[in-house]
Amino acid sequence: MSQRNSQSAPRPRPLGVDPSARVSRKNRSRFAIVPLGTLFIGAVLVALSFLPLRTWNKQRTLVAQRTAQLAAYEDINASLQEEVDNLKTPEGTKEAVRSQLGYLSPSEKRVPLLDSPSASITLPDRWPYSLVNNILKIKTEEANRDKSVEILDTLQP
Repeated sequence: MSQRNSQSAPRPRPLGVDPSARVSRKNRSRFAIVPLGTLFIGAVLVALSFLPLRTWNKQRTLVAQRTAQLAAYEDINASLQEEVDNLKTPEGTKEAVRSQLGYLSPSEKRVPLLDSPSASITLPDRWPYSLVNNILKIKTEEANRDKSVEILDTLQP
C-alpha cells in the first residue's frame, strides 16, 4: 500500500508555478522557430534590398564621373575642331606657319626686342680654360669682322 500511496499521491508543486501556465514541448519548439524564422526572413529582405541599393549607388557615382569626363572630352573636341576650321582658311594657315615654324614673308624683317646679355669673360689661365679663352677670342674677332650682319637668327630661312 505504501507503493500505491506514493504513486497516487500528488506531487508537490514548485512555489510560484501555475499548473495551467505550463508549456508543452510543442509550444516550446514553436517559440524557438518563430524568432529564428523572423530573423531569417529579415536577413533575406535586407540582402534583397541593401545589396541592389549599394550597387545602384556605385553605378550612379560611376555614371556621374563618366558624364564629367565626357563633358571635358567634348570641350577638348570643340577647341580642336575650332583649330582645324581655322587652319583650313588661308589666314589661319599663314598664322600657324608664322607662329609655329618662325617663317617670315619676303617683305617682313625680324627685329629682336632684347639684346643678349654680355657675359663676363674672366676665366683662369689654366689648361681647360685656356682652350675656352682661345675660342672666345676667335668668336669675338669674327663678330667684329662681320659687323655688316645685323641679326644672327637660326629661325631665319
